[in-house]
Amino acid sequence: MKKSIINLLLVIVILVVLFMWQCPFERITGIPCPGCMITTAAYYLLRLDFEKAFYFNPVIYLLVVMSIPLIYTYFKNRKWFRRLLILTLAIWLGIYIYRMITIFPDYPMPYVEDNLIARILKGIK
Repeated sequence: MKKSIINLLLVIVILVVLFMWQCPFERITGIPCPGCMITTAAYYLLRLDFEKAFYFNPVIYLLVVMSIPLIYTYFKNRKWFRRLLILTLAIWLGIYIYRMITIFPDYPMPYVEDNLIARILKGIK
């Protein structure tokens, strides 16, 4: 388990370096990922600007609320940890789908026109 976490972190670091601190999913597809703007939301949450934190990515509140139960169950009861993790990810995905339907392609979930897939398709034509 520890080796897979280290490998995942290594892959994330490599992607961040390759994409120069931009979301790899967004740079490849042009569509924001479920985690896009979470850092900005965390910044505003730490500054106690709750409205802006919610605006940029409301999932920040889900992560704050679920972090303690997830950490606790990770060490105490792996069965409940998996259930809570799946619940958290399902809620996160639901919020992402809702935001894609209601906000995309407007800010803060813009479509990035200069994405890899668009460039490949332009090269094929």
